[in-house]
Amino acid sequence: MRSNQPVNMDIDQLRGWASIMDKAMIASLVATLLAVTALGITTFLSFRYSGAIRAHEQAAIDQYKGLASQAAQREREASAAREQAANLERAIATERDRTAKLEREVSLARDQATALAQEAEKARERATALEQAAREATEKAARAPAEGSAAPETARPPLFDAAEIRRRLADLGKLVRDATTRTPDPAPEKAAESTPPPGAEPAAPQSPFVTSLRKFAGTQAAIFLVGQISDAPAVGATISADLAQAGWLPQTWTWGGVAGIYGVVVLVRDGSDAATHEAAAALVAALGTAGFSATKGDWPANWGRFRGTLNGPQTPGPTEAAIRIVIGEKARKTP
Repeated sequence: MRSNQPVNMDIDQLRGWASIMDKAMIASLVATLLAVTALGITTFLSFRYSGAIRAHEQAAIDQYKGLASQAAQREREASAAREQAANLERAIATERDRTAKLEREVSLARDQATALAQEAEKARERATALEQAAREATEKAARAPAEGSAAPETARPPLFDAAEIRRRLADLGKLVRDATTRTPDPAPEKAAESTPPPGAEPAAPQSPFVTSLRKFAGTQAAIFLVGQISDAPAVGATISADLAQAGWLPQTWTWGGVAGIYGVVVLVRDGSDAATHEAAAALVAALGTAGFSATKGDWPANWGRFRGTLNGPQTPGPTEAAIRIVIGEKARKTP
């Protein structure tokens, strides 16, 4: 066993121990530096990993919020689409009711026109019979011997006045023409029905409008009434009636879904012959003389295409005529 007594060490032994202690100190210092470095690297990597995780979580949250916002937007759009579909269905139902009402009105107007035509025919027959009776009464009065008297007796007037009969017949014919003009789809034979019987005087002298356009009789014309113009139907009915008296073949359609048309615009199909252009120019001049703001132009695109919708007869079609008469705002000239 060692003794607890202190051991005397020489200088060389002390130097050896000091060298060993220095090496141990250096080793511990290196180990400490390595541990601190490992701790710093670990802490840095931990911070980087935590930041990456937080960024990924934030991106996932933002994506989820975006998907939720898109879903809400799609839901709102679907709700708006459902409301529009419901509004369109209600509008379609309203238009159907309106169409049915217009059809009933048209049918009633046609029945009234037919009844007026029948009354006119009967009135013509009665007028013919009354004229014959008046003629016979006048002849009898002329052949009757004069009675002897101081002064010749004044001839007795006839029992029936032929001029009055003709005037009443003309008034009745005018009523028939007005009732026929108000119907959207007048029958071609109505013009023949309104013709006065042989030997009767005409209802009224021909207007300059009718006289100037009669040489172009047989020309087809499509009349487009801009739907939102309140006085367009009345103006169209007047022009259509005058053209029919001039021997033209007008047809009327209601043009919906358009705006910005002023006056009466006469349009000619591209490639039409010189006679069609001459008829259109004469029509513009006649409309201007009759008090309408009329101008002549060319259809800006394909003659068979148009914006909006056309409501009217199916035969002939609205694109068959080479002349179109579009009635817009302020069709009549202002004084």
